[in-house]
Amino acid sequence: MGLLRDLQALDHYIDRLRREVAELDAGELLRERIEQTRQRMQEIKQRYEEMHARATEQELRLQEFDERIRRTEADLYSGRITNPRELQLLQHEIEQAKQAREQMDVEMLHIWEQMETMKQDIDKAERDMRHLERVYEAHMEDFRQRKAALEAEIAFHLRERAELAQQIDPDALARYEQLRQRLGGTAIAVVEQKACSVCHTLLTPYILKRLQNEDALIACESCGRLLYDPMLAQA
Repeated sequence: MGLLRDLQALDHYIDRLRREVAELDAGELLRERIEQTRQRMQEIKQRYEEMHARATEQELRLQEFDERIRRTEADLYSGRITNPRELQLLQHEIEQAKQAREQMDVEMLHIWEQMETMKQDIDKAERDMRHLERVYEAHMEDFRQRKAALEAEIAFHLRERAELAQQIDPDALARYEQLRQRLGGTAIAVVEQKACSVCHTLLTPYILKRLQNEDALIACESCGRLLYDPMLAQA
């Protein structure tokens, strides 16, 4: 039983190492943050490009208005038109064109302000991306090193386990393995104050006497785990 007890302690340690490997942070949340930042940056860039196209179109319209105003003023001051009514219409047309152009200037200014804000947002998103990528790279390097160390330790203890298992009676080992699989990894319970250390059921005098007198695998009548009495092992 002493060897089985040692085997279980080793199995528990290996299980703990495997849980540590499974619980290692593989950087999924960081990858999600990087992807979210990338998507946000792409969305801003797309809006920026759309706004830039709108600004280009507005500039063309401004040029058209300037050319229209220039031609109308040329007609007005050419001396070719002498009819007061026609002159008045030309002046009115010029005033309307200039008012429209002023409104377009205001719109253009607003567009450029929005583009400047977007450019700042893009620059910030790019800085955030670079920072997150550096953090991710450092995190993943630490993750790989920690995982490799744990896996190396597991491999070492698995070899140790194989050597220990060779020293145990095959039938006893098979029973231990079956119980370990069926009972969640703990096949052996320690006798503590005449009770099973796992299910805490008081052991009957018959079981206690068998433990004292028999060199056999004796199970707890409640949970079915093999019983190990450290007091007897010291005797």
